[in-house]
Amino acid sequence: MMENAELEAFKAIVDYGSVTQAALRLNRVQSSISFRIKTLESKLGVRLFERSGRRIVVTAAGNELYGYASKILEWVAKAEASFGQGSGAQKLRLGVSENFTLARQSLLQRILSNPIALEIDVTLGNSTYLIDALESGVCDAAIVGAGVAPGHLTRLGLFEDRLTLIYGESHAPVSLDALDDCSFLVNSRQSASQRNLKELLTFHRATPGRIVECGSYSLLFSQVADGAGVSLVPQALVEVFAPTHKVLSLELTGPYATFNTEMVFLDASSGSAARRLTQWILEGEKCEARPMIEPGGTKSHG
Repeated sequence: MMENAELEAFKAIVDYGSVTQAALRLNRVQSSISFRIKTLESKLGVRLFERSGRRIVVTAAGNELYGYASKILEWVAKAEASFGQGSGAQKLRLGVSENFTLARQSLLQRILSNPIALEIDVTLGNSTYLIDALESGVCDAAIVGAGVAPGHLTRLGLFEDRLTLIYGESHAPVSLDALDDCSFLVNSRQSASQRNLKELLTFHRATPGRIVECGSYSLLFSQVADGAGVSLVPQALVEVFAPTHKVLSLELTGPYATFNTEMVFLDASSGSAARRLTQWILEGEKCEARPMIEPGGTKSHG
C-alpha cells in the first residue's frame, strides 16, 4: 500500500527537479527522501526515475503516477482542511544502519507504514555517525549496533545476529589459526561490528595485512567475491547477497561471533515515539525486550 509520505516525496522530486530540493522543501533529510522513493518503486514494481548525467528524469511510469499522486494529495489536504486538523501522528526522526536496511528491509518498510500513528523520517549512516546525530538533535532515536552509545542514553535490545567470515572462491582457504597477513575488508571503520573484528583478531593473536574500508556492503561483497580479502559480516547479509555475489563462509563460535542490535534514544518515557516504536517492533518480531543499558545500568557485550 502506498503511503502519503512516499507520494509527497515523489511529487516533490518531480516538482523541484532533485532529491536535494525535495528534501529542502519538505524539511526532510535526503536519505529519507531517497529511501521513500526506493520503497515506492519496490511496492509498484517500476522505476520512477532514471539518471541522465547529474540530472534525474521521470520515467513514463513516473509521469503516470504523478497525475494520481497530485490528485490523492490534493484530496487528502482537502479532507484535513475540512475537518480542521492534520493526522495528529507523533513524529520520529529515526536513524538506521546500512546493515539494518539490507538485512531487515521488509521490517523497515513496515516501520515506515506502522499502524501505531507514527510519522517516521529515516536517516542512514554507520552506528557512530547515528549516535552523533542523536546527541546533536538530528535524530530522535537510532537502530544501531550494541556497545557504541554512551551510558547516559537509554538502550533496548532488538535483535541478536550471528557473524561469519566470508571469502571468495579464488582466495586461499581461510582458517581461524591462519589469519595473519590477511586483508580484511570492512564496510566502515566506524561501524559497531569493528569491535567484534578486533576481538576476533585479539582472540586468535592475528595481525591483519591491512584493513580496507569499502564504504558500502555492496562494494564489500563484490570485492570479497573477487578474492580481494576476507570480511566479518552478519550471516543475514550473506543471504541477502548470495544471489549476486558468490562467497564462501567460515562458521564462528567464539565470543566475537554474536552481534546485537539495539534501539537507542533520549526520551525514555512510556509514551514517547521511540519507546512506542521499540515495543511495537519487539511485539511484531516476537522478541523479548532486553534492556542492554539503562541509565546507571551495565553495558552488555555485543
